[in-house]
Amino acid sequence: MDFDSRLASIGLATNQKDKIKGYQDLLAAILEHQDDHATATAHLELFVTAATEESVGLVVSRQALTDLTAAVEGAAQLPAENKKRVYKHALDKVQGRVVSFEEQVSSIRNNLASIYEDEEDWAEAAQVLQGIPLDSGHRIISNEFKVGIYIRIVRLLLEDDEAISAEAYLNRASVLMRDTKDISLQLTFKLSQAKISDFKNKFLEASSRYHEISYIQDIDYDERMQILSAAVVCAVLAGAGPQRSRMLATLYKDDRSQRLPHYSILEKMYLDRVLRSNEVSEFASTLKQHQLALLPDNTTVLDRAVIEHNLLSASKIYNNISFEELGALLGVKAEQAEARASKMMGEGRMSGSIDQIERLIFFDRTHGAQLRMGSAGGKANAGAAGGAGGGSGSANAPGALGADDDDEDDVNSHDAPMLSTLWDASIQDLCGHVEELVGVIGAKYPDYVAAKIAI
Repeated sequence: MDFDSRLASIGLATNQKDKIKGYQDLLAAILEHQDDHATATAHLELFVTAATEESVGLVVSRQALTDLTAAVEGAAQLPAENKKRVYKHALDKVQGRVVSFEEQVSSIRNNLASIYEDEEDWAEAAQVLQGIPLDSGHRIISNEFKVGIYIRIVRLLLEDDEAISAEAYLNRASVLMRDTKDISLQLTFKLSQAKISDFKNKFLEASSRYHEISYIQDIDYDERMQILSAAVVCAVLAGAGPQRSRMLATLYKDDRSQRLPHYSILEKMYLDRVLRSNEVSEFASTLKQHQLALLPDNTTVLDRAVIEHNLLSASKIYNNISFEELGALLGVKAEQAEARASKMMGEGRMSGSIDQIERLIFFDRTHGAQLRMGSAGGKANAGAAGGAGGGSGSANAPGALGADDDDEDDVNSHDAPMLSTLWDASIQDLCGHVEELVGVIGAKYPDYVAAKIAI
């Protein structure tokens, strides 16, 4: 009996058990010749069409679709393209009666999404999963199953750089996470939170989340190191300021960071050293696409981070500097250097003042030292000044101009503790540089250094 005759005879059966057994036998017969891909696929589509007719009955149709899904998934010789064709045909046939086939539709969509995922078609895989009915009142769906689907959609959308859509599904998952005992889902949820912060340019938040996850022992060592590397990258990309300095310190003091490829740039940023263009270019080559997106001022996030870092480094070295010299140091125009300094001062991330008439920037190094030593309640004398009355200088900056003689005693008495702190920080920096030089000399002339240390 040929295929069409067998299919017609099953449809004429009056007993449900006989129909189910007939469809199962026919399905097995089709897949016995799955090496003939075109014929097997065509027969499977005819099978779906016949089995989902309303005259067949829901019980039989549901069982037939369940058997079909399992059989196609296990058909090793049937190409993925043919499996996709069968699954799509099945979804089309039950589209108008999804409520009656919710469980079968969920299984088909899961399998179809897996095929797209293997092909790295992240957007299509996510779209297929979004069609799974999870809020129906016709069947009981566990919260863990819902979270699993939501987290999988989030992961796929992030692979496709769709952070906004991913966040919407992550928010749905967060409501149900308290009922989830699956460790893998919990870890994926936390990692997705970090990635979304990363995509949204909330780099400090992302770095903190990545660093926290990198300590979880349930994750493989290599993956934990990759996550720690992501924490370092985000810390580097974050805007300069006290919070970023604390994050850099945390990562720098983490012994594992020394094994990372970005350790050298982490070290320079932590030690407030100026970054050179070749180092920045090398680091930029490792960044992801969203981390290289252009900002409104036509610069990248990395450009902004490096300019702000180098500006903060300059504030540790110079008492004051002209717009032109600062622009040359930062590799930008003088007006851009002034604008960036003004913005950082206004946001409290750097202390000092700007004399627009003399075109000078004065840095309040005492405040910077106070922040670095972890002191609280430091005075930030930030602001851009300029007007008909002449230039204004920072009263707290060494070498600052424009302080009135009448206020000299008051200033000295107020700034004495800060100047002491600055002196301590300067000595600390000097000792650090000396130690580094000794290390460099020791690497090249070990015998000479050993002899001198012995003396």
